[in-house]
Amino acid sequence: MFEPPPPAAAPALRDRLRAALHQPARKDSLPRAESVTELTDLSALGGRWFQSQDGPGYVVESVYEAGHAHGSVVLHRALSLNPVRLAGQTRDDRLGAVNPADFLYVDTETTGLGGAGAMVFLAGVARFDGSLLRLRQYVLPGPQFEGGLLGGLAGELAGAGALVSYNGKSFDLPLLESRYILSRQRPTFRQLPHLDLLHPNRRIFKDTMESHRLTRVELELLEFEREADCPSHEVPERYFRFQRSSDPTHILPVLRHNAWDVLSLVALAAHLAGVCDGAGEPLQAARAAEYAGHHAEAIAHYERALDGPLPRGARLEVLEHLARLARKLDRHDDAAAWWSRLIAEPRSRRVLPYVELAKYAEHHQKSPARALAFVDEALALVQRGLARPGPAGGELSIEGLLKRRQRLVRRKSIDA
Repeated sequence: MFEPPPPAAAPALRDRLRAALHQPARKDSLPRAESVTELTDLSALGGRWFQSQDGPGYVVESVYEAGHAHGSVVLHRALSLNPVRLAGQTRDDRLGAVNPADFLYVDTETTGLGGAGAMVFLAGVARFDGSLLRLRQYVLPGPQFEGGLLGGLAGELAGAGALVSYNGKSFDLPLLESRYILSRQRPTFRQLPHLDLLHPNRRIFKDTMESHRLTRVELELLEFEREADCPSHEVPERYFRFQRSSDPTHILPVLRHNAWDVLSLVALAAHLAGVCDGAGEPLQAARAAEYAGHHAEAIAHYERALDGPLPRGARLEVLEHLARLARKLDRHDDAAAWWSRLIAEPRSRRVLPYVELAKYAEHHQKSPARALAFVDEALALVQRGLARPGPAGGELSIEGLLKRRQRLVRRKSIDA
């Protein structure tokens, strides 16, 4: 006799839940290798395996001649830049003592925007070796190789005199630091001078571009346009595909994306140094000189900027900065002249120059009556809606103007 067939196995809880929710059952997942080295030849990436004190790692190295042009900037310009000029944009005098050949240009690609789970899976670093620029990209084939990536990168950082990045102070370096700490290592690169190019570019070119994303800055300042680039939002998913499939072709576009990022750092550092030296637009050179504390130089650049065509907003900015800088240099007569020119600008709608001229009249011309006239004129413009007062409680507010007026009236009567 035939025995009856065994009863069918009860469906797994997960399958019963999917059936109740009318969800299709998942297909069997593809087999996944524990290590990409088991099934895949990474030679398609063009790199090599290395052994660090923290484990094996993988690095891809590229070499660029100093005459290589990244957009309109030739890389060798970064070798001859004046680090003292760039130090003024960081307000860190240590940068001025670093040889440009010891600048380490750093950019990372990560699995997310932050948090304990975010990992650096690609770290690109570049440094000049004689007349050559060597770009090394440390790749994370899998999480088990993080020690190798961090170990290889630590060697690069240990030999650096200064770091150059784009938004690295807020993103790349804090994330790297957290990965070193989680790996029970003590990062020391935070002690290095650091030129984060995002901040001076925002400050100096604040009215010349709509966005300060690196790709936009490249186009506007370097005339470099990426062709067939991997969009930033695709970068993490491409890495995850690389991990799941062990197919290095998924990550090749990310390597190129990262390489362009690092080359742009080199070119932007050279471009910024040129601006600080007075090359290019005088308004941008003036902003750089003023931030660095070179007030007389900034005045000369601002005056040159006034000789050329300027948008109305930029013209008002230039006149105000000229007046402020002249006052800092104790050139009070010059400052008063610039404040007067600012008042003469059509629709300047500012209370500030009247208050500054009132101070000048009171303290330098010793004329309370003239100072009072400037305050009364400012109040009249505010009452007519032709000038905007400052925030409440400040010297440019209506309350501040009235308080100054009362004091000047008393002083005028005493002098009389």
